[in-house]
Amino acid sequence: MKKTLITLLLIGSVIGCKNANNQQGTENSVEETSVIQSSENLTDSIQVKTIQVGSEGEEIKNRFHGSYPNTIYDFINKEEEKFIQTYYDEFKEVSKNHGEDAVSRVSFGQHFEVVEQSNRFLGFLIERYTSYGNNYDVQYFTHIYDLESKQLIKFSNLFSSESEFKNVVKLIRNKTEVVLKDQLKTMDLTEDDRKAMWSNMQEQIEEGTAADEKNYHAFSWDESGNLTIYFDKYQVASGNFGNIEVTLTPEEYKNFVSNKYQELFHIKIEESVPSEDDDLTQTTPVKSDVDCGEVPCVALTFDDGPSVYTNQLLDILKENDAKATFFVLGKSAKVQKNTLLRTFQEGHQIGNHSWDHKGLKKLSKADIETQINETNQTIKSITGKAPNVLRPPYGSFNNLVKEVANMPIILWNLDPLDWKDRDATLVAQRMSEAQPNGIVLAHDIHKSTVEAMPKVISALKKKGYHLVTIDELFAGKSLNSGQTYNKRK
Repeated sequence: MKKTLITLLLIGSVIGCKNANNQQGTENSVEETSVIQSSENLTDSIQVKTIQVGSEGEEIKNRFHGSYPNTIYDFINKEEEKFIQTYYDEFKEVSKNHGEDAVSRVSFGQHFEVVEQSNRFLGFLIERYTSYGNNYDVQYFTHIYDLESKQLIKFSNLFSSESEFKNVVKLIRNKTEVVLKDQLKTMDLTEDDRKAMWSNMQEQIEEGTAADEKNYHAFSWDESGNLTIYFDKYQVASGNFGNIEVTLTPEEYKNFVSNKYQELFHIKIEESVPSEDDDLTQTTPVKSDVDCGEVPCVALTFDDGPSVYTNQLLDILKENDAKATFFVLGKSAKVQKNTLLRTFQEGHQIGNHSWDHKGLKKLSKADIETQINETNQTIKSITGKAPNVLRPPYGSFNNLVKEVANMPIILWNLDPLDWKDRDATLVAQRMSEAQPNGIVLAHDIHKSTVEAMPKVISALKKKGYHLVTIDELFAGKSLNSGQTYNKRK
């Protein structure tokens, strides 16, 4: 079922730290077919706010990169802010035991996607990935809000009664056993060992799938109503089974769902209404005639967006006839589709900054491919064009990342430390020191960075520099996949 567009006016701020042990930063308020007629009308109904510790190019031991939704609904914003603050507090506590002398690096991350958006409901599937130095452990959480009652809906509330909830739990338990048995068959075990392991798993399965709200904090559904339950690692089986997912078809569970929530699962077929996505139309971006082989150029680049501040930045760039490159996260692009489309339409370049800001060096080859490919696919579905350049999160990569990238890797030769020093005047001063043919790193998730941009653009233009995209900076040069570039030579 298509979803109704909710028009939201958003003001937000990004919280950050100097390092893993610092307090929160100073900005701490809650806060190629058809052409679009007016890019100024491309606003998004939900936007992205971010808490960040550590950034590109910094060898800080511990890192936190958490994104969360911002809406016009105060009750939702308060819940989401409280939720991420709890995770951030956990990160700060853990970081106390992982100082500069620690061998391992702590990395916490949170991102979200919109799973429901209508006149009655607003829902998010939140993914957290946590690393204490080795692999990431992943957890999911689902937050569904009833806009009429202004309540966060629990999983058990979705069903007609406590007994119906327990009936659904029985279905889930049976499905869970099937999934685990299938995995058990693939393990290199004797039949006797397999039977012994299965016998030992029964208590954990029973406890992990019991009709208790804490067991059902993560679920999602597709447009056909297929309901997926996400179990944490170790919840229903030992760690070598990983995270377990179980899916129920609408026919299996729909009779247990409360009448008031039938439409939430797309069970009832209703007359379709326009969705926010229906307003998205792709367009050919504005072209530039600047030749950086003949005139001095500087490429301004912005990482980690789109965010609540990106449209303000686009306004500034448009007013000053400047172009830039935005290295975006796939998950944030999926939330702020209109912002991304406006960015593309107004002649800026879109680069790949991974799906959810995981450090790529920690990932397997398959996971690196997923991070890059899913981001490319999402961006292409919105703009009609896939990115042709990559900037790995934190500027961190190894030979495997270079091999898998299948794109040139774009770094920088000027870092204004805008993530660290939330002072627009100081950031403007540092960015204004850019040299001809250089690449400047910045972040459009920080309000102070965006506020610095008028002074930056003015200062660079007074020096005779043309502000261009990465493609324009390297026009006439051959960029090779897997190779790194930090300026035009």
